[in-house]
Amino acid sequence: MKKIFYKYLQSLLIFSIVIVAIYIVLRFTVPNIVSPNLPFLIIAFLLLTAITHYVIVKADVERFENKPDNSLNKEEQMKKITAIERRFISRYLLITTIKLLSFLIMLALYAYLNREDAVRFSVNFMVLYVLYSFFEILYIKKPVFGKISE
Repeated sequence: MKKIFYKYLQSLLIFSIVIVAIYIVLRFTVPNIVSPNLPFLIIAFLLLTAITHYVIVKADVERFENKPDNSLNKEEQMKKITAIERRFISRYLLITTIKLLSFLIMLALYAYLNREDAVRFSVNFMVLYVLYSFFEILYIKKPVFGKISE
C-alpha cells in the first residue's frame, strides 16, 4: 500500500509543480486573471487530494487482500466479494463527499471574507478543481488503459 501511495504522491507533486510553474507565468503575463492567493489554493488541493487518495487506498486494501476461501461455496464467496465491494464504494463516496464539501466550505468562506477577489478566486478554484479531478481520474484509470492497449 505504501508503494502505491508514494508513487501517486510523487506524480501528484510533479503535477502540482507544473501548475505552480503555470501560475508563475500567468502571474507575470496576465496578472488580472490570477488570484494572489492561488498558491494557497494549490497547496490545499495538493493536501486534500493526497489525503483522500491515501484514505481510498487504505480502504481498498481489503479488496486486494481478498483471497478465495475454499471452505465457502461459490454463492457465499460472491456474497463476500459483493460485501467488500459495497464497503469500498460506500467509503469512496463518503470520502469524495467530504472532500467536495471541504472545498465548497473553503470557497464560500473565501468569497465571504474577500468579496473583491471572490470572482477571480472562484474561477481559479474551478480551473484547479477540474485539473486535479482530471489528474485523479487519469491516474486511477491508468492501469485499465494500459491493459486495454495490450
